[in-house]
Amino acid sequence: MGSLSGVGGVRSVAKVAAQRVYARWRRLPLHEVVLLESYEATACNDNPAAIADHLLTHTDLPLIWAMREPAAFDDPRVTAVKYRSAAYFKALATSRYLVNNVTFPPLFDKREDQVYLNTWHGTPLKRMGRDVAGPYSHIANTVANLQSADIVLSSGEYMTRTMYHGAFGVGSGNVVELGSPRVDVQFRTRPARDLVFYAPTWQEQSYTTATDDLDDVAARMQAIAQATPAGLRPVLRVHSKLAAAAAAHPGLSAFLPPPATTTNELLASTQLLITDYSSVVFDFLATGSQVAFFTPVDYPRGVYLTDEELPGPRTSDLETLRGWLGMGLPATPVPLAEARRRFCPHEDGSATRRVVELLLARS
Repeated sequence: MGSLSGVGGVRSVAKVAAQRVYARWRRLPLHEVVLLESYEATACNDNPAAIADHLLTHTDLPLIWAMREPAAFDDPRVTAVKYRSAAYFKALATSRYLVNNVTFPPLFDKREDQVYLNTWHGTPLKRMGRDVAGPYSHIANTVANLQSADIVLSSGEYMTRTMYHGAFGVGSGNVVELGSPRVDVQFRTRPARDLVFYAPTWQEQSYTTATDDLDDVAARMQAIAQATPAGLRPVLRVHSKLAAAAAAHPGLSAFLPPPATTTNELLASTQLLITDYSSVVFDFLATGSQVAFFTPVDYPRGVYLTDEELPGPRTSDLETLRGWLGMGLPATPVPLAEARRRFCPHEDGSATRRVVELLLARS
């Protein structure tokens, strides 16, 4: 009989051991607890955070956050487990409610008496899943998670059809169109709209790794800031894959908001959103109006919408964008009301309540 050797062999042994322990934990009684995970445990934000806040205010359920670097919480009902630790997999196996905006690891095997809510983290503009060339292994775990979830959250018919049915081949049995909990804050917060918000998406080095293009982003941000009209403030937020590098970049520090400020809180204060292919545009449409699509680099994955379908004008030229900042945007190809009906019809500030009510009703 052959023997396992090297790093691959060690990993195989560890995987088998983890599967056996996880299977044993799955036979333990469930705890009336909510396990929450956001962006593979890199933050406590997005839809899961909005749901957590609502649960703390309106229920007595304890919460567990999966975190890569566990921290203490002010509320004694909230604890943390280190991502992919033994405590993490035990919580994954024994928590009644599971909430994630991406995917749980491939080891995950949902119990029949667990309630799994997958909220995802954005309405897609970039092509995804089966609409991108690549091996099935790139999307296998995403498909498995979406198929096993009791509730898959959608912002509306466009997201359901384009992403769930199309890109990942998920049927309609567990997809519900209720809106996005993270967007609710845009309805609750009505500050002055004084931001010019640049939100570029990430450029792919590989399917999961971002290209570090922050020097280029810094140069563009400087030009945007110079053209921003008096009385408005230029701010930048890059994709979470580049957030740590952006915080250390000397050319960007002046434009970065405090990390604790969520993207949707920024959108509530935004007069003009500048983006390329980020799904943040669909969140902004719920309460905002002025969008400029600035696409200096082609996105190899491709996008779902033509220029004529975009809720704002598009240019790849930085000087044209600077001119728009000074003179105003040209006419948008799609009227705002039409764009809202298509891309964010259920955003009204009450999505979190609807989602939590459905989650708890499934137990």
